[in-house]
Amino acid sequence: MSEGVEPRLVDAPLAKPTVEDRAPREERARLSGYRKRFGLVYIVLALVTGIAVGALIVVALRTDSSAQQAVPRAAGFTPSEPGELGAMQIAELVQRNYRLPNGDELVTVIASRNTLQDGNLGYLRVRFHILRPGDGFQDKDSLLVQPNDAIQYSLCGVGPSCTIPGTASADRGLLVRRMGLELALRTLKFDPGVDNVSVFLRPMPAEGSDGVVLVYRRNILESLNPGLLSQPLERTLPGAGSIIQPGQMRADVARRVDQLTRSNLYYGVYQLIGGRDALLQLQPFPRG
Repeated sequence: MSEGVEPRLVDAPLAKPTVEDRAPREERARLSGYRKRFGLVYIVLALVTGIAVGALIVVALRTDSSAQQAVPRAAGFTPSEPGELGAMQIAELVQRNYRLPNGDELVTVIASRNTLQDGNLGYLRVRFHILRPGDGFQDKDSLLVQPNDAIQYSLCGVGPSCTIPGTASADRGLLVRRMGLELALRTLKFDPGVDNVSVFLRPMPAEGSDGVVLVYRRNILESLNPGLLSQPLERTLPGAGSIIQPGQMRADVARRVDQLTRSNLYYGVYQLIGGRDALLQLQPFPRG
């Protein structure tokens, strides 16, 4: 973010002070007036520079006790809007909590409706998913799914082709999967209108495909994991809402993340159909 020029407060010329002006009571009134004027300047600055500056001021003025309460608030976070706007709020929350060892954010998270850019600054609606099960070998083994109300997240590192800087590792790959799982669970828990969530884990290698995708369908997830979407997120992902880095997951949590993600991993390949529609072919990701 570029730095702007700091505004200067310029006063009009003051009249020559009198004896009364120099009186202690008048001096206190004058100083109080300056404090009010400076307060107004800070408010204007916060409005002009946007929510980010306002948030920084709030964070700087927080007491230790309020800072300690930040984690439970994030864990129980509820978006203020449904649909795509709510998904954007979830993406912002989750993105800032997953970090590399140097403190940088693990990836950037982009939330959108179930769409695909057409290369001309336009979008195609992804109307169908074709899922091939792990033991399927022919087209007849595939399942055609039509998401009615779907949300899509795309993860992108700052390296070439959305890769994550540094050396890839099993711990880092599992953390990316945990991030995708948290995005999906938060979305399905807090927006009952959403029936399908796809999370493109682009930092993971995916030669011959458009990416590695986590796909969750509400009815299937609830059928295989009764109570998962009704229980607090903290029970499924202890520490949700706090900062986490590769290698910091407990062994039992890592096993749970692996269980809830491995069977939902696919290689995704887009195909265009008709004039303005697309479908997403989902090939099973190696289970080994």
